[in-house]
Amino acid sequence: MRSQLMYLAKSCKKDFNTKIRKSALIAFLLLIVCSVNAQTKKVTGIISDDKGNPVPNVSVTVKGTTTGATTDLNGTFSINVPGSKSVLVISDVGYKTQEVIVENNTSLTISLVPSVSSLNEVVVVGYGTQKKVTVTGAVAQVAGSELEKAPTVNLSNSMVGRLPGISAVQSSGEPGYDGSSIRIRGTNTFGNTSALIVVDGVPDVSGGLERINPQDIETMSVLKDASAAIYGSRAANGVILITTKHGKTGKPQLSYTFNHGWSQPTRIPKMANALEYIQMNNETTIFNAVPAAEWAAAEAAFNTTGSYTPLGSTAVVRAPFQPADVKLYKDGTDPWGHPNTDWFKTTLKTWSPQEQHSLQINGGSENVHYLASLGYQNQDGYYKNSATGYKQYDMRINLDAKVNKWISTGLNLTAREEFRHFPTQSAGSIFRMLMRGRPTDPEVWPNGLPGPDIENGQNPIVITTNQTGYDNDKRDYFQVNGKVEILIPWVKGLKITGTATVDKEIQRTKDWQIPWYLYFWNHTSYEADGVTPLLTKNLRSTFTSPQLGETDDNFLNVLTSGFINYDRKIGPHTIALMAAVTKETDVEDNFNAYRTNFISPALDQLNVGGTLGQQAGGGAYNRARLSYFGRVAYNYKEKYLAEFLWREDGSYLFAPGHQFGFFPGVSAGWRISEENFFKDNIHFINSLKLRGSYGVMGNDQVYYGGNLQEYQFLSTYGFGSYTVNNAGFKTLYENVVPNVNFTWEQAKNTDVGIEGTLLDNHINFVFDYFYNKRDHILWPKRGSTPQSSGIAGLLPPTNIGKAENKGYDFSVGYNGQVHNFTFSVSVNGGYAKNKILFQDEAPGEPAWQKATGHPFSSGGGGGFLTYEYDGVFKDQAEIDKNTVDYSGLTPTLRPGDMKFKDIGGVDANGNYVNKPDGKIDGNDQVRLDKTSEPTFTGGINITMGYKAFDLSILFQGATGGLLYIGTESGDIGNYLQYSYDHQWTIDKPSSVDPRIANRGDTYYTGNNTYFLRSSDYLRLKNLELGYNLPHKLSDKAGIHAFRVYVSGLNIITWDKMKIWDPESTSGNGQYYPQARILNVGARITF
Repeated sequence: MRSQLMYLAKSCKKDFNTKIRKSALIAFLLLIVCSVNAQTKKVTGIISDDKGNPVPNVSVTVKGTTTGATTDLNGTFSINVPGSKSVLVISDVGYKTQEVIVENNTSLTISLVPSVSSLNEVVVVGYGTQKKVTVTGAVAQVAGSELEKAPTVNLSNSMVGRLPGISAVQSSGEPGYDGSSIRIRGTNTFGNTSALIVVDGVPDVSGGLERINPQDIETMSVLKDASAAIYGSRAANGVILITTKHGKTGKPQLSYTFNHGWSQPTRIPKMANALEYIQMNNETTIFNAVPAAEWAAAEAAFNTTGSYTPLGSTAVVRAPFQPADVKLYKDGTDPWGHPNTDWFKTTLKTWSPQEQHSLQINGGSENVHYLASLGYQNQDGYYKNSATGYKQYDMRINLDAKVNKWISTGLNLTAREEFRHFPTQSAGSIFRMLMRGRPTDPEVWPNGLPGPDIENGQNPIVITTNQTGYDNDKRDYFQVNGKVEILIPWVKGLKITGTATVDKEIQRTKDWQIPWYLYFWNHTSYEADGVTPLLTKNLRSTFTSPQLGETDDNFLNVLTSGFINYDRKIGPHTIALMAAVTKETDVEDNFNAYRTNFISPALDQLNVGGTLGQQAGGGAYNRARLSYFGRVAYNYKEKYLAEFLWREDGSYLFAPGHQFGFFPGVSAGWRISEENFFKDNIHFINSLKLRGSYGVMGNDQVYYGGNLQEYQFLSTYGFGSYTVNNAGFKTLYENVVPNVNFTWEQAKNTDVGIEGTLLDNHINFVFDYFYNKRDHILWPKRGSTPQSSGIAGLLPPTNIGKAENKGYDFSVGYNGQVHNFTFSVSVNGGYAKNKILFQDEAPGEPAWQKATGHPFSSGGGGGFLTYEYDGVFKDQAEIDKNTVDYSGLTPTLRPGDMKFKDIGGVDANGNYVNKPDGKIDGNDQVRLDKTSEPTFTGGINITMGYKAFDLSILFQGATGGLLYIGTESGDIGNYLQYSYDHQWTIDKPSSVDPRIANRGDTYYTGNNTYFLRSSDYLRLKNLELGYNLPHKLSDKAGIHAFRVYVSGLNIITWDKMKIWDPESTSGNGQYYPQARILNVGARITF
């Protein structure tokens, strides 16, 4: 028994020890687990793109571990991290990789930055897409999210400075007509220089790109070289490809974007005030009526007595402004009779509002994707009580469906209404009034009534409003584009595609003009109180009865295309073949009517007008094009690349036998960085590609005189009228001397480029050199045809012109990250210098005046032909020492006159010689090597991001252009403040600045290099500061993303001109100025 108890005790002890050890082990393991759990924590977050849209399938990993997660369709993720010092690595195709330190955060909001150097990036090219690494042409691309950053209602104003080789000149800021003229690599031909716009594969859509809603754009690509050859006719000046957004797989996402902005002119010219104008007006009276030797005496007399009698004369010269008047203008005590009017300040508002709204929904299943959007824009004019404004309503529906594994289809539908409303006189006329308005005249009387007119009823305080009627322009666009793609099951890689596009535009204008009245004072009559001036109301319009003109234009363009594509990858070989045919028809009809003698200015309908003097007209046209084109692309291991493009176009603009042209293009590329010798020896270069291209493109856009020259191979006639025995008859007159032999203008474009990335893709670069030559430029032989021939104005186009354009463009960028701070900087630029190789010019011109061999501007104009400024005759002593004969320009030289350089003349044998001949005449004008268009344009893009904040900055500039400065000044209008500050005066003679002129009455007014000013500039083009609401806060509000931002456009400008905006193409100030815009906005996504 005892032994059994002893055994039982030992067994219990052993079991107890075993249990103790097991319990201790379990406790130890639990301690370790608890310790680990105590050091880890859960982090959640949302990842969005740079515009706040959630991005799915983004990789999130803990640096140095295998722990990772992926964002869902809403862009959210959840991951466990070891501790607060953990670093999350965020990566996705097409975006820059970021590293984010967790710190004490449990919820993160991360904004992705697009990668400009991603090798897998897809680039939109002609009729397709390609991986960036296999592109052999000069193609630049910008994301739609970048274009959205500019708070402008016109898309064309968002491009400049963002893409190399692209210049955009905005000559007007008027709502509805505030678009930029876009040129790719400068000006290449004498006629139409516009790039071809292609939207979702449809070329030359009605309305162009200007009014497309930026929120709808996915990407914008620019084809700058032979890669544009596949678009044939109209593509010789380059191609801009716009791809709109499409739906993505996932539950519906609804987003709303709101922008409210305030605009003002970037620069208003500073004009002379009343005292300055008085001084200049009095002095020009002395210059014109008093001998030069007596100018000082006459000025002293004007300042004391207000008149002067020249020696030996009985004629008294009176000052336009007497000393008593000068005193009242100076002290400002008589605003009724002696005002100091700032016409710009009186007419224009300080800020003009504008707003944009955009609502967009997208989503889809595995087989059906959809995107729909609605947009609204409202833009006010600069004027007080403005009749100028622009409104737009737009919508878009993009549907994509996979019917089965072999058939897919798509349908894009766009509708837009543009409503432009204006005063009854143009912006040019209104700003001419503002430039001419004399500060000594009242624009508005002190009691608020409109003052006298400048002439013909023109007073801008009335003309800018609806008091004189209105000029409305309403345009409706409807575009539908459908396609069907069929994969051929028994031939791998073979696809057949059919597309059809219907493009409809309706334009209606209505110009309603009613008589208007202004108020005058005779400066002697007063109201009953004896103090208040008695104003009289006078009819000042040039007509007495209301008048109405209406037009109606209907356009219909139908484009049908068929494509066969074969794409195969066989081992290391990739082949892409495409052949297509497209047919385009374009029909238009129009109608116009006019009536006057309306029974009331309150009834603005045609049926209320009288029949006496009524007019009616109309017309129509049919146009057609037929094209065959294709592409063959090949690459070996994405290392050796080659592509051949071709297109055969037929155009109605040419006579039978000359209608078709064949235009090929070839390009090749070599990715040196994929060679083993490169990989093994050069490690700091991640990718490097050499490429080159050559192509021939046709141009049938025969533009001169501002019009498309159609049917110039036919003996066409126009309708006129003639009165016989008090009866009107229709007549015919000849439009053109026909030419049946002219045909396609040819553009031969050569490009050599290099591109790559360095230092783990932190640095990216692209550099291209190009040489474009134009042959057979379509232009009339006006130079050699004398005016006395009687047909100089009826000449048809001939293939006589030749020109070249060469230059370079580049882009260099750097992107980096320091903890939670991301940044990128990129610089781009483009230089293009053209030259006329042959142009029909008048025989017998001096060699130094010929346009051939010099640059040209759009429209065929050559470099400036002008006298070269050479100083000013400071006083009579300098005139007495002068040995150069100016009698060819002026009978008598006077102090303050301008000197010109003696360039050349005619020798004894009647031959032109390029050396001084001792006299100044028309032979001394010289052709300059510059035009009004810049030769270099560029931009600097800076982006920064820190946690939920982001900042983007765009600087943009241009150099190489010139602009004439000249205004209507004197007793006809005011002077610039610049002219007052820079003039030869009697008491302060100058050897640099000349005497001012009255109505341009000097020989040196205008056409000389003194008045040619550099239009070089640098401006802070665009700035946007944004904040993305953190995910933990947006979740509580039930939204996926929320972003607020402030932005600006044309914020600061640095330039040499400092008179008006350097981007202006008007040298007299008679244009609607460009806009500076400050904007606030928000974007919310559900």
